[in-house]
Amino acid sequence: MTFMRILIIGNSAAGTAAIETIRSQDNESSIVQISDETHPLYSRCLLSYYLAGKIEKNDLSFRSADFHKSMNVELHPGRYVEEVDPLGQKVACTDGSIHAYDKLLIATGSSAKVPDHIPGNLEGVFVLRTLTDAEAIKRQLPGAKKAVILGGGLVGMRAADALSRAGLKVFVIVGSNRILSRMIDAEAARIVLNTVRDNDIEVMTGADVSEVLQKDGKVVGVMADNGLMLDCEILVVAKSVRANTDLIRDTDIKTRWGIVTNASMLTNYENIYAAGDVAETFDMTAEEYTVNALWTCAVQQGRVAGRNIAGTPAQYAGSVAMNALNFWGIPIISFGVAAPEDESPYTILKDSRPAQNIYKKVVIANNRIKGLILMGQVANAGVLFSLIQNKMDVSPFMDQLLSDRFNFGSVAGQGGKSVLEKYYRGQSV
Repeated sequence: MTFMRILIIGNSAAGTAAIETIRSQDNESSIVQISDETHPLYSRCLLSYYLAGKIEKNDLSFRSADFHKSMNVELHPGRYVEEVDPLGQKVACTDGSIHAYDKLLIATGSSAKVPDHIPGNLEGVFVLRTLTDAEAIKRQLPGAKKAVILGGGLVGMRAADALSRAGLKVFVIVGSNRILSRMIDAEAARIVLNTVRDNDIEVMTGADVSEVLQKDGKVVGVMADNGLMLDCEILVVAKSVRANTDLIRDTDIKTRWGIVTNASMLTNYENIYAAGDVAETFDMTAEEYTVNALWTCAVQQGRVAGRNIAGTPAQYAGSVAMNALNFWGIPIISFGVAAPEDESPYTILKDSRPAQNIYKKVVIANNRIKGLILMGQVANAGVLFSLIQNKMDVSPFMDQLLSDRFNFGSVAGQGGKSVLEKYYRGQSV
């Protein structure tokens, strides 16, 4: 095996998966990893639980403290890459250090976008993307009584839940006509909204923050664009994110929503890969290239990139938008094109039982599942997701898809045997 200098920028899900995959095949090449964070490996998915006090800081870790040492990786924490030189095969950091590479993996993730009219440097104004963010919010909690969350997506609603459980009165301002608009449809959102309000969280849809009110350098409230003024000591901005592509802004590495990659996770350079929230990949259900900023996708992409870097060809089948959360005992899972604006091209199956907080929806096109929402009853989510991944024709058992008892036994005799075998062997597709 040829010795290589492998450089990985980013130290989270995609970078970790790539390291483990490379080392499973190559123990000789050098791996250098640069991260702008100083914290040990932690799961971003658990930050809201940490903020709510449900778990301790140590519970955020998803690898041991000696992970990098055990993998023989030279880690440089707290270091920012400001420039990538694809032709010179090196990167430059803000501290003046230069790192050469034979193969490069960009796994820099994404960052929260703060609208220009919101002063991000004002005390009490936060985003929630990193452990540093969560710790800063926790330091603000003593003495705080009210919080405003700008954004009703997954991060915004998790932040609202966490701050409510921390004892604050929480008000959520949502720009769209419903909460969780990228995850669930209007009917499901109404069921969730009732539960949210039952737990003393106020929500205002179709609105935005027009002005942040401040005193002595601290946020004291916000003015909504409908004229409503809300007092608060904490404002969390959770409207949207952007891929961290600034380090390649002066290069010809192709970008659109993120860094454009092919099925090998390669960019338009034969030795530069991208994976995770910064990478644009093919979405299997939407049938278009986009960024699905999800932990599971980042892990899968990191593994594919790692195999190709190590010289074992692998292909990424594509991502599927998927989200999961649990509000006050109501589990919610969505996959794929769950809430299409125009439902006319699809066959839509629904089972709605609002009194029981149960809602199920399957979106089908050409006899294949393109998206689904499961609320209240999510036990067969794995079965349905496998059908999506395998692009299986569901017409023979379409009338059973929403049954509470639907399982692989329902499809095994209808051409689903191979899907069943893959599922139980833990194979990815």
